[in-house]
Amino acid sequence: MENRKERLRISIEEYWQRDLPRTMSREIEPILKSDLINDIIGPRRAGKTYLMFLTIKKLLSSGVDKKATIYLNFEDMRLLPSTPEYLNDLVEFIHARRLLDHGKIFVFLDEIQRIEGWESCIRSIYDEFKGKIKIFVSGSTSKLTESELSHLLTGRHLTTRVFPLGFGEFLRFKDVGYGGEYLTEKDTATIKEMLREYITFGGFPEVVLFKSNKEYLAQTLFIDIISRDVVSSIKKKREVIEDLSYFLASNIGKPISFSKMCGMMNSRGVKISVPTLERYFFIMKDAFLFFDIRIFSYKVKDQLQYPRKIYAMDLGFANLSGFGFSVGIGRSMENLVAVELLRMKSSSPLLEIYYWKDYQHREVDFVLKNGLRIEQLIQVTYAGSREDIAAREIKALAKAAQELQCDDLLVITWDYESDDGAIRFLPLWKWLLYHNITPPESR
Repeated sequence: MENRKERLRISIEEYWQRDLPRTMSREIEPILKSDLINDIIGPRRAGKTYLMFLTIKKLLSSGVDKKATIYLNFEDMRLLPSTPEYLNDLVEFIHARRLLDHGKIFVFLDEIQRIEGWESCIRSIYDEFKGKIKIFVSGSTSKLTESELSHLLTGRHLTTRVFPLGFGEFLRFKDVGYGGEYLTEKDTATIKEMLREYITFGGFPEVVLFKSNKEYLAQTLFIDIISRDVVSSIKKKREVIEDLSYFLASNIGKPISFSKMCGMMNSRGVKISVPTLERYFFIMKDAFLFFDIRIFSYKVKDQLQYPRKIYAMDLGFANLSGFGFSVGIGRSMENLVAVELLRMKSSSPLLEIYYWKDYQHREVDFVLKNGLRIEQLIQVTYAGSREDIAAREIKALAKAAQELQCDDLLVITWDYESDDGAIRFLPLWKWLLYHNITPPESR
């Protein structure tokens, strides 16, 4: 026990003594203004830890003493095995060092899911020190905000979701400006070239900043997530999980049912049942490797029965399957839009994302529903001119607009921009950068 307490003391004191690592600003921020527990969730290595360090720097710059902050990473080898007793020891340490003399302290607990039953311990700390301690917890699984957490911490927590870098963040990390009064032809050409790199290698901060051999680093991150957050949950051979991951990555954007998926996997020599495959997929979804959207229908039964479309959380992972830029640029673009819509949903809880398809197999990539209203229909196509856009895509959009009574129709293209009054056409780079604000040329 004393050894455990000593390890905790050393970890905290070393954190107080060392300089914080260099950080770069993100478009997301943890929630400082509320005393509620802030859970920070997202894929492993997407920047949760650095978001915590950014917050600590912000606190220090506002005059908070560093000893009024505590940072612990429960994947630190020195703190293994991570047991609930560490959280009791933390409370004892706070009292012993009279840290509350600072008025308020800020506690950052990284990868908290490593501690079994952490929810009840955190609730106890929150209730005991309400208003005197601000708690931040992070985790690399969506289960951090489900089951016990939602029950034990109801009314006590707020969630911040961390994604791989958005395109605007990617450009800032690459030191490419895009927010001036106007964009020159050279600026636009640079942005589009950067978009090709973004689509190819994805938005994980380490990969973006890595100077060479980005494929190797992306694959290392992929395997790291598989090993730590998927295989550890499934406790099966890594090969089966990797085969399923590569299969999913090579079929992004395609409507596919679990039964069909199972048949295709079996035909490739990977023996797996439908219930097992479904369970594996949802574990991968919890680990933020993939996510899915359902068909739009006012009947929940249809949403559950019809094939779902599966997307990779980061295109760097999808491209590991050999599904590269030159082969499947249209689906890569669609995946990128899907991730951006998911990012929008994280700050707009009422937003729901679907795809639409009718009995004649006409399809619209995305249906955005906000509350009871269909807000927007989106098609994504790799087109550089009006003539390159397939007539079937426009017909599907018009049919869906009529059926769903929606008049906000958008086609996201590679390089074509226009507005004919009924449908807007917008290049992908411009939509990614300005879908929430007015583009510089239009101000």
